[in-house]
Amino acid sequence: MRSERDVAALSANSSRKATLIGVAAGAIGVGLAFFFLRILPQLDPGNIPRLNEASLDLRVLLFTVGVSLLTSVLTGILPALAVSRINLTDFLATTGSRSVAGAHTRVQSTLIVVESALVVVLLAGAGLLIRSYINVESVDTGFSPATVSMNIGLDTRYGEPQQRIAFFRGLFARFQALPGVQAVGAINDLPLSNSEDLKLFMVDGYPNEKNQLAESRWITPQYFSAMNITLVAGRSFSDEEYSSDAHTVIINRSFARKYFANRNPIGGRVNSDDHHIQWSTVVGVIGDVRHSSLEEDPVPQIYFPDTGFQGGYIAVRSTLPPRSLAAAIRTTLHAIDPNLAAGDIRTMGELESLASAQRRFQTSLLTVFAAIALFLALVGLYGLMAYSVSRRTREVGIRMALGAQRTDVMLLVLSKAALLLALGLVSGLVASWFATRAMQAFLFGVGRHDPMTILSVCALLAVSGLIAAIIPARRAASVDPMQALRTE
Repeated sequence: MRSERDVAALSANSSRKATLIGVAAGAIGVGLAFFFLRILPQLDPGNIPRLNEASLDLRVLLFTVGVSLLTSVLTGILPALAVSRINLTDFLATTGSRSVAGAHTRVQSTLIVVESALVVVLLAGAGLLIRSYINVESVDTGFSPATVSMNIGLDTRYGEPQQRIAFFRGLFARFQALPGVQAVGAINDLPLSNSEDLKLFMVDGYPNEKNQLAESRWITPQYFSAMNITLVAGRSFSDEEYSSDAHTVIINRSFARKYFANRNPIGGRVNSDDHHIQWSTVVGVIGDVRHSSLEEDPVPQIYFPDTGFQGGYIAVRSTLPPRSLAAAIRTTLHAIDPNLAAGDIRTMGELESLASAQRRFQTSLLTVFAAIALFLALVGLYGLMAYSVSRRTREVGIRMALGAQRTDVMLLVLSKAALLLALGLVSGLVASWFATRAMQAFLFGVGRHDPMTILSVCALLAVSGLIAAIIPARRAASVDPMQALRTE
């Protein structure tokens, strides 16, 4: 009877210990949550609403604490129940606690397989997003990332069109005279500036559809040079075309490919007048420019010569560092009119970075979660292998006494770890096959079943898992057979 009371006391003690560990872990988790909520706004890409207001909601906190306590109680009660159901006579008649250890090991093995499967799903998702982010960063934007851009708005003192035109002509001349400046141009809608202008058009000799739309741009001289946009065919606008209504246009490669297929676009005619009266002649074709998004294919674009720039975006290409050029631009603008200021002085590379910021944010978060899951899975695998080795010390001693080599013992332990990893990998690959369907809309330039990503995930988990199992395996191989035979 006393032995049964001791078993019950042992069960209760085990449950209390598990609960205390769970409560301590939950407290640490809440502290880490507060810490990361202070860091998270620093990673704000700029287009996530109210991210700086993120905080631990009381309901979410209570739910998390409840789950932590429930998990702790369950992990303490289940082993305690297993111990409390032991028949002491049968238990003492067998060799120690092998029956309990066997059941405990089976539960742990199942958890390791489930953990590994979840790690595969998370790593596969993170890998696909990383590949997509790399593809976004390496996309050809069609312009130079070193070009400095800005937007200068004039106040009511420049109310007349001629005043605005004269101001910007003088400003361009002053910018052009700055040391290191190679080209100064302007456009009504700058790429990646979230500004857009669409225009109805028709193409001579093409089966036009109703309400055809193309992105339209008005540019000043040297704009293509300032942005380092490639002219692939024809010529740029001449000085005469900027000073008069010459009815000429320049189109991009996507426009030429779609509307002038199998014919020369140079000399072709495009009607972009709202009343479809005046035709314009195509004099040049430029390379495609990513305007609205880095992840959207370039669409047809039409460029018109701006005969009198009155406001918009200015692009400057210079050999000076961007910060030095920005300081010189502000000084020049202040010298012309102290009441004016240049807004959003940025390089086009910075605009590219802003355009990919949300994807970078999502990829970073999922990568962190996947890394945490991988770490937990490896810790669990290491714990299981270490526990298994400690329970099989006598068996290992017998094997070594019968002639087993240390390498045989290591392979015995590693083979079990490899089996668990293999089951987890197979289960995870099956789960990820369906889970990545939900990510299809977030991928760019990579398929949801990308072989390179899947193979990399499998290799990472396999290598990391086996490394985690090596320490217990080496410990098992270093067991002294004589001492192991005395162990019960």
